[in-house]
Amino acid sequence: MARQRRSSQPEIMLERLRKKHAKLDAKVEELSGRPFLTPAEQMEAQRLKKQKLAMKDQILRLQG
Repeated sequence: MARQRRSSQPEIMLERLRKKHAKLDAKVEELSGRPFLTPAEQMEAQRLKKQKLAMKDQILRLQG
């Protein structure tokens, strides 16, 4: 039973990362769809894009 959990841990982590990545993507898309962004929103969009990219790197590392 323990082996089964260990082997499924990477898949569970990947699924969680993919869901978080999708949420970040939705937030970035929402901000990108606005005709004008305040300076704070521009910074938020940049921060979200960096988080999204870092998460994508994690996903790729876990996929092997």
